[in-house]
This record gives sequence, C-alpha cells and structure tokens, in this order.
Amino acid sequence: MSGMKGDRRMLENDWAASREELGCLAVEHLSFSYGKRAVLDKVSFRARTGRICALLGTNGAGKSTLLKCINGLLAPKDGRVLWRGMDTSELPMGRRAAIYGYVPQDTERGSALGVMETVLSGRLPHMGFRPSGEDLEKTEEILKELGLADFAFRRMADLSGGERQRVLIGRALAQDPEVLLLDEPTSSLDLRYQYAVMELLRQLARKKGLVVVAVLHDLNLALDFADQAVLLAGGKAAADGAVEEVLVPERIREAYGMETEIGIFGKRRVVLPVI
Repeated sequence: MSGMKGDRRMLENDWAASREELGCLAVEHLSFSYGKRAVLDKVSFRARTGRICALLGTNGAGKSTLLKCINGLLAPKDGRVLWRGMDTSELPMGRRAAIYGYVPQDTERGSALGVMETVLSGRLPHMGFRPSGEDLEKTEEILKELGLADFAFRRMADLSGGERQRVLIGRALAQDPEVLLLDEPTSSLDLRYQYAVMELLRQLARKKGLVVVAVLHDLNLALDFADQAVLLAGGKAAADGAVEEVLVPERIREAYGMETEIGIFGKRRVVLPVI
C-alpha cells in the first residue's frame, strides 16, 4: 500500500514539474564570452508567464548580452534556453521569431518608416510575399490597443521617445510572441513615459499571459513593476527571486558598490542611495 502511495506521489510530483516547465522560460547554466573576455558564467533562472522579470546590474554586467543569448542573436558558449521544455536553439529561425519578441534599445530615432509600416514589419515571420488581410487586421488591432491609431501614418522620426517606444513594443507584439524581451525599455524617457511604458508591459503580461523579461537600470521601477528580479554581478546571477527580496541593501552594495537604504512609503518600497 505504501508503495502505491509512493508511486502516486512521484506521479503527482512529475505532473507538477511538467506544468511548471510548460509555463516558464528556463535559462540553464548559460555562459558567453567575447573572445577571451567572459561576460556570462553559468547563469540560470526561470521566468514565468504573466509576470515581469527584471534583469538588473551595473553597466557591463551582461544584461543585454543575456537577452541576445536567449533569443538566439548570440550563440552561448555553454548552457541552453528552454521554452515550454524545448531547447529553442534547435528550432528554425522562423519558429524562434514566433516565440521571442525582441525590443532593442531605441534604434528607430531617424527611421523614415511610418508607424503602421513599422508595426506591420513584425508580421514578417507569418507573412507571405505580401501582407494578408489578417496581417493588416492584426496591425490595426495593436495600433488601437497601444493608443497609436492616430499616429498610424506618421513617420517614426517625428514621434516622441515614449510614442516611439510604444511602436517598437507594437512591432514585437505583431509577431504574436510568447516571450517579450526588452533592452532598457525606459531609457531616455521622461518620468511620465517611464511609468506609462512599465504599466503597459505589466498589463500585457497579465492580459496576454506573456513572459516579459526587461533590462532595467532604475531599481525603483523594478520595485514598482517587476514580479521577479535577476541581479547580475561578476558574470553570474548573484541573486534571483521576488524583487523585494533581491533588492536589499546588502545585495545592492555587492552588485553596485554603494550604500543604500530601503524606505517604505505606504505600500511602496523605495531604494534610497546613502549620500
């Protein structure tokens, strides 16, 4: 009888592990070097659907490199990236493009393309020689969802930083991704648009069940919006967990080399540098 209970417990554990695997992006022992310079050293973490995972660390900590290793723009030296249990490095490029939506740092500042064209270009993994009615309908839907319909025929170069960032997120969403990767989505934005973009990402994660992984420099934005934080230091994941557990003075000191205090204002936690 005890043997049957043990077998059932093992099956239940296996089923729970399978469900966990099916709902997360898993980075396992990932290493990367630029020539002889090691940047990432056996980095591991899991990011789950419907949540925002913030990648934190100093300049040069390897955050942007990690994003590019995840989506296959860079080939890691060791380790692997799994999505729903699949090693995505083994998938064709078109299949990877349907899984990962990637928003680099703002590279469209001088683009001559229009807003609608830019978002529509995200449909390329699904498109034939010309856009279908479904492609155009999807693009129109995203423009409305992100509040960009009035800008559809404006040039990217004529938009504000916050508007342009929303367009780049729209282009990534047009791919119908399951994982959204963003490299400093709030860089060069004023305070209002920083919070607007992060709130948009939170809504997209919850509403569409996306895994959102974002490189952030502002620790307070991470505290306000992220569910999870991965703190990179010395090429390793120095800490990984709930953002309020990762961003504590001891770990911030180790990663950033400065003293901080955590202030509590109502329900909000705030990182305060000690000057």
